[in-house]
Amino acid sequence: MQLWISCLSLPRGSEMKIAFYKGRTRLFNRFVSWWTSGPYSHVEAVFDGFQSLDAPVLCASSSFMDGGVRMKMIELTPAHWDILDIPAIDSTQVCEWFHKHVGCRYDLVGLLSTSCPIKQDRDRFFCNEAIGTASGLRDAWRFNPNSFARICELLGGVWVQGGPNGESHACLASARLAGTH
Repeated sequence: MQLWISCLSLPRGSEMKIAFYKGRTRLFNRFVSWWTSGPYSHVEAVFDGFQSLDAPVLCASSSFMDGGVRMKMIELTPAHWDILDIPAIDSTQVCEWFHKHVGCRYDLVGLLSTSCPIKQDRDRFFCNEAIGTASGLRDAWRFNPNSFARICELLGGVWVQGGPNGESHACLASARLAGTH
């Protein structure tokens, strides 16, 4: 419950950051990257303002390893995470959705259905489906972590850490975090 209180303290209309996991140490992550033809295997909504990488930040997603929808503190190290700042998404709205859906089970079949026709289970969520649905994206189950990254770019997202091509946007990230953009 403490995590929910933490994200509620965000001002209404706060910008959303989304972290894309590019780690490949676990078999499931390698499989998802292969299945979806891209570098990303998981997605997290980031709530704590992402002021620095010195400590874990509050994140929310639906995780295969954690069994479903959850909120937890995660250290978003640059070696494993690329991060997009997406002003078009309201972080308070996303936080409220996660609060209502914590405990919903992970949707492995739904993740596979992003690449083949399988009936969608509306009571289960995979990572970016949960974040997309929380953000108001219609039919978020149609996208995988890699296509979701492209959609977030189209929504005006700016890479503040890494990016799909390994680009570093350190100057832009520093300006955005300092509020000088």
